[in-house]
Amino acid sequence: MIETMVRTPEGARPDDLEFLRFPGGEWFLRTGPSFDPEAERFAVVRGGFPDDLLALGMWADVVRRHGKPARVLMPYIPAARTDHDVPCGAAVYAAVIGAFADEVIYADIHSPLAKSTLRGPTLTEIPLGRLASSALPRDYDLVVAPDAGAGERAAIVAEALGVEAFGVEAFGVEAFGAEAFGAIPVAHGRKRRDPATGRLDGFELSTPVTGLRVLVVDDICDGGGTFAGLAAAGSFDTAERVDLWVTHGVFSGGERLAANLAPYSSVYSTDSHPGARATALAPDRLHLIDLVDHVLSEGIL
Repeated sequence: MIETMVRTPEGARPDDLEFLRFPGGEWFLRTGPSFDPEAERFAVVRGGFPDDLLALGMWADVVRRHGKPARVLMPYIPAARTDHDVPCGAAVYAAVIGAFADEVIYADIHSPLAKSTLRGPTLTEIPLGRLASSALPRDYDLVVAPDAGAGERAAIVAEALGVEAFGVEAFGVEAFGAEAFGAIPVAHGRKRRDPATGRLDGFELSTPVTGLRVLVVDDICDGGGTFAGLAAAGSFDTAERVDLWVTHGVFSGGERLAANLAPYSSVYSTDSHPGARATALAPDRLHLIDLVDHVLSEGIL
């Protein structure tokens, strides 16, 4: 899904551009009567569909021909999870993105290796702690990383929530130092994945959660199998409340997803992927951050 936007004093508005196709299937762009060549513009790409990346290339060509940089809000970097695969999907997608973007604004990329494949464009990261804490409650007793790969992001979110729970924002964290307030404790789960089948098993969480308000933190949710296995291993039914934060809600799986995430009272995410707004999850349990609003209000874009 691609959107083309123009910056305005009030924030942003859709650009006067229309994506069309030739009979052979190729993209082309038509500018409308209110198209302003001098405007400050950016594109938004959610998800990783190949057609969107080709459309992005057509848009970038228009923008660059008017002497402007191609700034792209692409919070979900496609194929970042295939950073160890052969072929390396992360590198292939990164090469396409690098050809069409002068700046990429992204959120919570899957791994440093995936980030290293994005050569060429300026990279601007949406700070994860600030992003998550803009939507999450402040009353958690424990943050849980489902596996080793989620440990760093869980710690970032735990620290952000712990600092804000003290009301430091009124003074500025710099005045005191985040360490003076401490983060919420972080527990680490484990799981095993069969490389031949991709099936998950061996879930573990040794930290008891009985009576606690718990937040599970990870970067991506597809069908929710990881979170179902963690909930069973960790006896989440004994907690006062367990919520889930995933930066990128792909949310595949339909009713299976809803069943896998049933142990979680609320699910928090962003609209970085089209699946976030097309999910089968009940609207009263799913809380989404509008990333265009977020980056504009935070002065990131």
